[in-house]
Amino acid sequence: MQSMYSLRVLLTSTLLFASGLLFSNAPSSAIGQAFSLETGELVYTEKHIKLDRAQHQVMYSEPDGTEFARKQIDFSRSLIRPSFQQLNDRNGEAIEVRQVGETFLVKYRKQNGSEAKEDTVADKPNMVIDAGFDAFVRQYWQPLMSGKAMDIEYLVPSKRTTFSFRFQQADCLADTSSSAVCFTLSPVSWLVKMAVDPIVVAYDSSTQRLLRFTGRANISNAAGKYQSVDIRYQYND
Repeated sequence: MQSMYSLRVLLTSTLLFASGLLFSNAPSSAIGQAFSLETGELVYTEKHIKLDRAQHQVMYSEPDGTEFARKQIDFSRSLIRPSFQQLNDRNGEAIEVRQVGETFLVKYRKQNGSEAKEDTVADKPNMVIDAGFDAFVRQYWQPLMSGKAMDIEYLVPSKRTTFSFRFQQADCLADTSSSAVCFTLSPVSWLVKMAVDPIVVAYDSSTQRLLRFTGRANISNAAGKYQSVDIRYQYND
């Protein structure tokens, strides 16, 4: 029982996708409002800005509009495995992932005052990094729509390694747009699956834009805790 509890704590604080999703081929900006699955209250807002073809920014704000975190994403070398930097002012958590040759340098600091750790992670054909998940969906849209289940290795910066996940089409959650097609992202390992709930994403079936994300947030609160959220996206054309 204790080992399962430890696994649950480890994974729910590290396997974080939520606002790592971006809109690689979308309009110049988009807004995502993240609501707590527990209380229904707005917990933060994320603004995605496409600066140019390769450079994107994400800014995170409290419900009162105060900015507390920001992310810079570089798609110049890969849409599915971008480099990025993220800083959360709530607690000082800092992440950097940078491609160096055929490997990725991964740096992670848990909070202000803690030691930053770094490792090198080898590139893999099915590896997905942060916002590259959105580009992955678009690239493999037809196979996914035909019912194909696809396995990916998702980079988890806090552990400086990858975890295996399976992505496939699924039923949409209640209150999802009628124009949406939905997918789930679930751990491949049965042990990890016991500790981590599937992530559900909804995409517009015609525009292939991300409409909704339901799962663990990738931005912590001031206490370093990660909430389960329901993020709804709107686009500025």
